[in-house]
Amino acid sequence: MKNIKKFFNDANFITTGIIIVILFIIICSQSFAVVGTNSISVFTSVINHNTVYLLVLIYFVFLKTYVGKKYFNYLNVFLMFIYLMATITSLLTVIQSFSLNTIFSFMINLLLIIYLFHTMFRDTRVWKEFRLGNSPFNELSNDFYFNSVVVIVILSLCVNLILTVVVSGLFISFLDALYVVLFTRYIYLYRSFLDSKKIDTNNEGNFDRIKEVVSENISDIKDVIDDKSKQIQETATEIIKDVDSKIDATVDEIKDKVNGDDLKKRKTTKRTKKTDKKESK
Repeated sequence: MKNIKKFFNDANFITTGIIIVILFIIICSQSFAVVGTNSISVFTSVINHNTVYLLVLIYFVFLKTYVGKKYFNYLNVFLMFIYLMATITSLLTVIQSFSLNTIFSFMINLLLIIYLFHTMFRDTRVWKEFRLGNSPFNELSNDFYFNSVVVIVILSLCVNLILTVVVSGLFISFLDALYVVLFTRYIYLYRSFLDSKKIDTNNEGNFDRIKEVVSENISDIKDVIDDKSKQIQETATEIIKDVDSKIDATVDEIKDKVNGDDLKKRKTTKRTKKTDKKESK
């Protein structure tokens, strides 16, 4: 157990393991593609599946060289661009085909791009020039990022194990999950290295500030809504009173008219009776 923990905290072992796992994924995908019935469609799906892996493989192979170590920050920009594209692609996949697999894939890529962005830029001029230390995502700890990705990867792997009926698909799913865990561990170790150097460890960005701003805005919105509701109630009350007064006035007019008609009828009836009496005499 101690040896496993030692290897898991060894950056050289992690990067070598990532290269080996990516090679296994590419080789296994190609070998499984040969067995497929429709070679063109299978080959196309393999290329789409392995595009990110091929680019990440280039990143880690260069990282092992002197040139890669010298231009480490530029390689990180290349790596973040890869995962930015992967995140956008996974989001479009969720929109196109909504399922647990696509949701988990998008969540993993989104967490990884946030994790990369708030780790790989910390020791660069970009961090200071764009004041990335003000980002509230810095409040999330290194362990939180790593554990969150691992939990989502395990859940995604469980879903794949349940839904996949082909042995080759299960094997590829396991390798994919292993790669993501190793890659996340690589980011974790680099961030731990930056923390040990005390590079930008002071977090100026805070979710509490966002909560305060949101709560203030919500209270302002509530005040505006209350004022508007009062105005609406007052206006409605005035309209109702005006309508009631008009109705009362109309009713009074009708009553007066009805009463007037009754009087006319009574007078006419009396005159008629008097006339009839005179004629009878």
